Formats: sequence, C-alpha cells, structure tokens
Amino acid sequence: MAAFGVPQAKPKYVNNGDSDASPNGTPSQFLLFRGLEPTVTEDLLAKGVAKLYKPSARQSPTPTNPSKKGNAKVFSTTGDSNLGAKEGTLRRVLLIRDRRSNESWRYGFAEFASIDDAQAALTRYNSFDKFTISSKLVTADYVHAGIFVPLFNPAENIERFTFYPLGNTATKLVYWDEEAWASELIISKGPLISDEAGGDGQVRSTADEAAAAAEKEGLVKSGKETDAKAKKRKAEIKDVARQKKTVPAHLQFWSNRHAELHGVKPASIGDESMAQDIPEDTGAPTATKNTSAQSYANLTSKCCYLCSRQFKTEAEVNKHERLSDLHRNNLSNQDLITKAQAKMTKAGVMPRTSFTASDDASSEYRDRARERRQAFGASKKISLPMKKSASKPEADETDDSNGPVPSKGASLLGKMGWSAGEGLGAQGTGMTVPIATDMYAQGVGLGAQGGKIGDAAGEAERNTKGNYSDFLEMTKDKAKERFEKMA
Repeated sequence: MAAFGVPQAKPKYVNNGDSDASPNGTPSQFLLFRGLEPTVTEDLLAKGVAKLYKPSARQSPTPTNPSKKGNAKVFSTTGDSNLGAKEGTLRRVLLIRDRRSNESWRYGFAEFASIDDAQAALTRYNSFDKFTISSKLVTADYVHAGIFVPLFNPAENIERFTFYPLGNTATKLVYWDEEAWASELIISKGPLISDEAGGDGQVRSTADEAAAAAEKEGLVKSGKETDAKAKKRKAEIKDVARQKKTVPAHLQFWSNRHAELHGVKPASIGDESMAQDIPEDTGAPTATKNTSAQSYANLTSKCCYLCSRQFKTEAEVNKHERLSDLHRNNLSNQDLITKAQAKMTKAGVMPRTSFTASDDASSEYRDRARERRQAFGASKKISLPMKKSASKPEADETDDSNGPVPSKGASLLGKMGWSAGEGLGAQGTGMTVPIATDMYAQGVGLGAQGGKIGDAAGEAERNTKGNYSDFLEMTKDKAKERFEKMA
C-alpha cells in the first residue's frame, strides 16, 4: 500500500490494438486481430487468417463427435462452409512488434485484395462460435483510417520500420505508434502469371488451364473459333488489369494530403503514375518557357478585341488572356490581329504586354504597377515633408531648436484644423490648456496634504538625468513651501 499523502505515478498507457478498431464498423481492406499469443509469429498469423477462406468442394467439413453427451454444448470451430473470402485473396499479414525488444504486442493486421474479400472473411469469422489462432481465442474487426501513415524521406534508423503499399513503391508507410513497428509477411502480390498462357505474361485463369488440359487429351478441337475466344478472353483480362485498383481509405487520405502540400495532382496510391507526379530535385536547372504577347483587351470596357468577347470583371479578362485556348489560337491568325489592332486604335487603347499560361515562378518579373498606370493613369502624388538638409547654416538650426516642439497630440489636432490658443470643439469653446499631469506620492489618497510631488514630466526628466542640482532645487522649494505653511 502506498504511503499516505505520497502521489502515485499514473499507470503507463499500454497499446493493445483497441484504438485501431473501426468505431462505426466501416469496411476496409485490413482486418485487425487482437488477443494473440505472445509466441504467434507472422507465419502462424497467416495460417490462422487462412481459415477465413471459403472452403473448397474438395474439403469436407469436420464431422461432429457422436460420443458427446446430448446435453453438452458443442462449439463450432469450422464456421459456415458457404461463407468466406476467395482462396488466395490474402495479400499479407502485419504483426505489431516492439521496436526495442522486437517482442510481439499480441495483435496484428491482415490485408486482403479488396474490401469485398475482407467483408467476406469477417462474415465467415462471425459464423464461428469460437475462432482461435494457436488454440487462443482472438477477435477480428475492421480498422479505421490513420493506423498507417506515409513517411517521406525517413531517417536511416527509422527506414527499417517502414513498408511499401502493395503496387506502389513511391510511398513508404509506418505504424502510427512510434514505439512499435509492423513486421510484414507478404503472402501473395496478386494473380499468378503463367508463361504458358500465350507467352505474353497474361493472367491464366482456372478455365484456361482446364481448356488447355482438355485440348491436350484431344477432347476439344483447336481451331479459329477457339483462338478467337481465347483472344477475347485475354482482352477482357487486359481491360480488368487496366482498371484502377481500389485503395484503402486511410492510404488515399494521406495521399491526397501529400498532393495538396506538394502542389501535384492527387492520384490513387495504386496508380503507377503517382511517382511521376512528385517532382524530383535533381539539382539541374530546368528550362523555363516565358511566352509574352501583346494584349488585345480593353480593361475599361472589359472586353477582348481579338476574340470579340465581353466580360464582367477585369480579372476575367486577364484570366481569358492567360488560359483561354480560343485566345491562344487567335494569336496565330493574322487577320484577327489586324482587326483587333484597328479596334484598339479606334478606342484609343494603348498596347500592353500580356503573359500566357506557360509562365512560371522563375520567369521575368512582371511590373503590374506599370500596367495599372497605363490602364488607369498615374495616381495623385502625395507630397511628404523633406528631411532637414545638412548643408543649411548652423544659425537656422539654433533658431529651430529654440522653438517649442509640438507633441503628438498637437500635431494630430493641427491636421484636423486646430491651431495653438484655440479652444477644442467645433465652435472652439472647449478647454485651451492641456490637462496637467501631476505626480503624487505612492499610497496617498486624493486631497491629502503633501501628497503632490510635482509635474510628472519634470519628475521623469529629473529621475532620468539624475542631476544633483535639480535635487537641491527641489529640496529648497519643499522647505520654502513648509515654511510658508508654518507662517
């Protein structure tokens, strides 16, 4: 028992995988398996997950033991034989281990080929009365988005804790907990490729293998009709392979964030073109194309004489000149250019330069202020007071220094038409003397005798300078004031 009054340390948070389960049961390609034995390895986890495959016709269900008593409850460990994922759809398993000791954290993940396969596997899991891996009851759930986060330019000591998404080597993933890592065991990377299927590396299905075996035995005649069907089947397989792969929601989420930060087009993680969208810094200077052309727009009328188009705002006119394909094509038409120049001359519009969409950040500087001055005219010049010249005689400096320096408030009032000696207010009937700033002794109430020290500005100046003569003068004044009160 802890001693009375001694604060107890907070228990350390232990990650057992409960926070990785989907709270609302949203389907995903990954399934989470919790409650594993500490001795379960990646191979044992893969064998246990394989029990969620749909049993084939060759596999007979395990018969029940008739020697059991009639009143004893017998749990099913085989599940419904009509349910389950397709055989071979398990892509890989990920066992969560400690980064320092490499010990298992007793939970892991299984990735299937698609969300439908993961749903079928979880449906078969729910048909079990008891689902065990290495004779230990385990639970299975969907995962939520965010358990595996992308890692860009990882350090050398962290890179060994990362893994690649299937079908994409441009992005590296890492488990969200910095004290653990996902130990990967790849089961299959997709449909098997057979060299016998036409010699061109096409996917050979079970139907193709059966047809080839029948043709070998002479049960099926080979001819043009058979070749045509085989070609059609291969073409269909090609179309299916070209289709976009389904990507887990959490991986697509981080892919979109990466594209947003780096200013590239968002692409699916399964798409091979994603790696091409990410710009690589090779250190070599890139060639920039700076295309400039004469503008045929009238910003006052908000129209383009070259294309004979009217717009609502000036921004739309500039956008039309930079991005419109019609405007870009009309720049190569000499007849339209001649007509546009004539319209500009008639309207009295000065020619200016416009920049097309091929400009980038490294092109020449565009003087937008000069363009605005040409379009709207120069703005009204503001005359500012000139600084005092160093070549003026010293006599002028002495004269200026003798004059009172106006305060900030006086200068603000002077800009609003007030002059020294006049009263405040619209009629000039207000106060003419500024409020006096007096300094009082600390802790003295209002109206107390002897609490007033003097002018606040003078006291501040005296305290700043620290002149002894000022102190003597103030002491004499205080003594004289006390003498007059006594008299």
